[in-house]
Amino acid sequence: MANNRGTCLYTEARLNIQPAYPGSTIAFTLPATTTSTFGTRTQPKRSVVNDESIGQDEGEFARRHLGTDGSMYFRRKQDSYPRSLLWRLLDKRKALEIQAVDLDQDSRGTHEANLTIILQFSAPIRPFCIAFAEPDDRDAVTIFAITSANDLYSITLHRDFFSNPTASEQDIGDWCKRSSINQFVLRVPYRLTALNHNELLVSLDNGGILQLKRDAKDELAWSEILYQQSSWTGSVRGWLPWKGEQKIRFDNTDLDATAAAAVALSPDKQHIFSVCLNHRLRVWNIASGRPGLQLDLLGEPIHTNEKTTPYFIGPSQLGLMSVVNIQGGVDGALYHVVTYSPKQHQFKFWGIRDADDLELGFYEVKQGVDFIPPVDELMDSTVWTLEEFIINPGPAGWRGTELWIRARSGPSSRVYSLKFDLNEDSKKLAEIWKNEWVSVDLGPLTIDALKTNPSNPSDAEIDPSEAFDLASTEKWLDFLFFPSRFTTATLETALVVFQRGFSQEKGAQIPTRGSLKERICSTIGAFAAIRCPEDSDALAFEESVAAQWQAFYGLIRDLHKRRGESLSLVYDFKEDMPWLVQSDYVTAIRQCSEPETFRLNVSALSSSRSLSGPLRKQLPNNETGDVARLLNAAASFRRGLPTSFQQQLQDQVEAELLQSQSLSIVDRMELLEQNLDLSRQVSDEDLSLLVEDLGMDVKDLTTDKFLHAISLLGQKEEGSLNRKRQATRYGVQALITISQEVLQLNYSTLLDLLVLVLFMQFEEDLSEEFEASEVYIELINQLKDCVVLTWLASNAWANQASTGPSSENMMKHLSDTYNLSRKLPLTQTVLEGIYGHRAFDLSIPRVLKSNFLTYWARAWLSQTFEHRGYDATLDDIMGILLLQKEYVVAARFSKLLGDDNYTTYLKGRMHVALGENHLASICFQKAAYHLGVGMFSLEDADTINLIPVDQQDSFSDGLPKYYHHVLGLFEKVKAYTYVADFARLGLRALNGNENEELKTDLLLRLFTASVQTSRFDEAYTALTRHTNSALRFSDLRKLVKVMIQQDQTQALLKFPFVGLVDDVDNILTDLCHNTLNLSSGPPYYEILYAFRISRNNFRGAAAILYERLQRLKTTSSQAHDPADESLTQCYLMIINTLSSVSKEDAYLLADQRIADPGAPQWGLGKAKKSLTRQIVTLDSLRKEYQAELDRVEAIENGQYPFLDNGDDMDIL
Repeated sequence: MANNRGTCLYTEARLNIQPAYPGSTIAFTLPATTTSTFGTRTQPKRSVVNDESIGQDEGEFARRHLGTDGSMYFRRKQDSYPRSLLWRLLDKRKALEIQAVDLDQDSRGTHEANLTIILQFSAPIRPFCIAFAEPDDRDAVTIFAITSANDLYSITLHRDFFSNPTASEQDIGDWCKRSSINQFVLRVPYRLTALNHNELLVSLDNGGILQLKRDAKDELAWSEILYQQSSWTGSVRGWLPWKGEQKIRFDNTDLDATAAAAVALSPDKQHIFSVCLNHRLRVWNIASGRPGLQLDLLGEPIHTNEKTTPYFIGPSQLGLMSVVNIQGGVDGALYHVVTYSPKQHQFKFWGIRDADDLELGFYEVKQGVDFIPPVDELMDSTVWTLEEFIINPGPAGWRGTELWIRARSGPSSRVYSLKFDLNEDSKKLAEIWKNEWVSVDLGPLTIDALKTNPSNPSDAEIDPSEAFDLASTEKWLDFLFFPSRFTTATLETALVVFQRGFSQEKGAQIPTRGSLKERICSTIGAFAAIRCPEDSDALAFEESVAAQWQAFYGLIRDLHKRRGESLSLVYDFKEDMPWLVQSDYVTAIRQCSEPETFRLNVSALSSSRSLSGPLRKQLPNNETGDVARLLNAAASFRRGLPTSFQQQLQDQVEAELLQSQSLSIVDRMELLEQNLDLSRQVSDEDLSLLVEDLGMDVKDLTTDKFLHAISLLGQKEEGSLNRKRQATRYGVQALITISQEVLQLNYSTLLDLLVLVLFMQFEEDLSEEFEASEVYIELINQLKDCVVLTWLASNAWANQASTGPSSENMMKHLSDTYNLSRKLPLTQTVLEGIYGHRAFDLSIPRVLKSNFLTYWARAWLSQTFEHRGYDATLDDIMGILLLQKEYVVAARFSKLLGDDNYTTYLKGRMHVALGENHLASICFQKAAYHLGVGMFSLEDADTINLIPVDQQDSFSDGLPKYYHHVLGLFEKVKAYTYVADFARLGLRALNGNENEELKTDLLLRLFTASVQTSRFDEAYTALTRHTNSALRFSDLRKLVKVMIQQDQTQALLKFPFVGLVDDVDNILTDLCHNTLNLSSGPPYYEILYAFRISRNNFRGAAAILYERLQRLKTTSSQAHDPADESLTQCYLMIINTLSSVSKEDAYLLADQRIADPGAPQWGLGKAKKSLTRQIVTLDSLRKEYQAELDRVEAIENGQYPFLDNGDDMDIL
């Protein structure tokens, strides 16, 4: 948090440096000549890097993810994209990683620059020997690098390298040039500066400055111009060190005291300025090659013969000099040179009229002012170093000029800034340099900030009643996997290190399968079980689990801390925005919002001392000061309450937000206060501190002050709409990261004010202008918005949505590459997935500078509920989750939803998707009347087109159509029980014959669902209600077949079949005729026989049995098996059936089988027969029956038949 000794107006927004997607990192092994005996040559190679982090230990983690050096380069060409390039040195300075970190691009762009380029060198790159430039004739960037092998690389990367993988498939030699510089044979390059694409400055170890130039047509040939003071340095003696000569050891090299640690070209390109390690500023005339002015950085006299110990600048010092070209220089200066002396921590401003005029052309500006940053006070340390500084010229000369510095004290590195005017009088200027420094807060991702995060369970006490409760594990997982907090690589590496200790335990089995969450939980549980004695109780095991979580988090904390090591401070002069490059972060430095400013400067605002100039500008009037004190006093008041109260407060507020209340506002306030027992929590001391922090009495607080404070949490749109841009992946990441920070502060602030209002409502001596209920309801409404947005920003979904044309194109590419239809190998929060495409659908002022990101995120969040309102917006979000098939996420989100009818319908859709059909049915029926016949506008409610166009008339057009729509939802998931239920509801709601088509469809659905669920009574009833005979017959046929297949013949025969008897008879007859094998399958003949018997159709029953008899006779296997009684039984059934009718009716008509004359007449396997009609009487049947008995008896006695061409059988 902010230090009491500095005004904090800025904060860091740390963005994780990660590949855009798997396979988006392309590595190039660059050509080089090795130093081996055989002089082998490293072959160039292009490869796609596997970004998998599973199994990497801390060494691999550092090699792949922690940069040892890095910075940013901003291209200067108009409308160039990518424009902002981040580079880092990895793998012991042998790998140069480059990627674009632009926050936005043109809205017409279809390809985002989201590829990461890694250049692999065979030898490490020397410190301070990387430089970037931009070619004039190509849309590209050129990287210059000098390795420890003294090879100079010139690498030109076209812009398509960062957006199109195929663009880099060309020969590496076409864009990577390696040169050998003559001066590097005996001299060691120390620092490299690129003046442009074809001109470099290299400071050498002996104090010389080498100017390298090349022709644009020949990128390998460099001309060398050496600037060196000694006239005899070209001789052999010049290469040998003098006895007693002062040398500074750096990177295995002895540097001369005159070696230039900083080199810059004058704006008129006539002189080279350098700051040497011997604490001197030196000027070289380019035309003559001769040294000019030489002076001490502090302006002290140079005495070379004194025996005092000389002072040398540290060879790794970064910021020493800046050439500033500001119009209207002080006292007629054409330009200025700003130098920094680590000796006294002092800046000097030098005005240059004529760099060749040693007397009058060079002078110190404001000589009487000690330009010393009070870092010892700002950092509360007497030992510190200023690592680098940046001068940002003001809009008009020196007025409004900003100085940004990065200072370090031990492991702590902080950024500070100062706004000043060099033309001010000396006294005022000295006062500004002493008191108006502004600090940059480290943000919420540092180890210290995470320790105080309310969601951090590391210091939570174990409740014995919660032993074996999953809440603790869930809290840890929510904390560790909170979006953008810890990278996957960090968690994977911590798990590997943790498991390494686990593997040493006897009997330990390391989990290797499952997701990262599953592997972490399995490892924690297994380790806890091993460390916990066998006879331990539940509490002991829970304590063991908690201890393992603490140990695991300790590993994460160590890795996470290493990621935040500062590497460099850079400034984007086009966008007026400072950046900080860290080992595994690229950090945007943004201006704080008003609530953040109040929170970060509590000490200054509560002090009786006058405020600093920068802080006074943030408080333009007394009202703003009162609001600031109100917010800080409320925060202090709540923070002073017991720890147990804090969790209880959140639980009670959550219940208040999620439950629909029928009580009045006053009653709700009283109930909430009673549940919190707030009055007993506040002591007299708390009350005294509250009054002291407020700077006024409680009775002076008014409703307007509270409402003003609440309004500061939002952001009103300013400026004009700009839809010509689209957010890139880093832009979206910045939006989400800052939104998370804003929401966390807003939620905390709203709770602070709520507690204060609840406490004040019982005070008697209050202002007449304070209405507690009005403030309360506004706080509750804002809390509801904040809770929803926090949920969206902290939950990820699997099915990513595009945020613009370029990301849409990328997702299509990934889908084609991975052969996936929806789920992509990306992580996206619900907030960015739903609202990311609206990142620039808001008004943005033209000049925001470092306030851009803060305004952008706050305005983006504020517009969420602006157009649709709270309830409608939640319905939209729920609908989108359902459209995206994010049903599990939707279930978690549903607890935030209200209870209106369309919301209830959406919950029903969710339950259907989750297989919770009973709950879905309840929801659909609950919302039925309003959605079916009420004054409901689907067009207004369903703005995201969840309901297909062809089903939109199912709403507000009668209950039958609504129920018809609902049963279709159940039908899709094959929940036929509920299909039948809603089909019956739809039929019940029909009045008359106003919609015969709908009625028919409902009956069809009811019939189908009833058959599927074996509700045959309902199926029969449904088909009898059909007015369409063809549909009725079709359903009847299906019903008969299904019931027979499910052995429900008895139930089938019980149906009355009013008017359907002939149809059933015909259906069964067809089934009999279509049966190929009588010995298997359903007994259709017997069923038809039973059906006709049940309808007193005895002759018909006998006829179908006789047909079966005829088919049995032709069955080869059964006709001559004496043990088979099917024929005799069939004869008996036919005879008995015909005996039940009168004699004159005791006959039947049957088809007689006449043999085909051209076919042989065998008893087995007869040829196809032709059919003729014949009369079969009861007497003839008895004779046939007797003949069958005789035949069976003969076979049993061993008298086998001879077969002839007839059907009859002769017995021996």
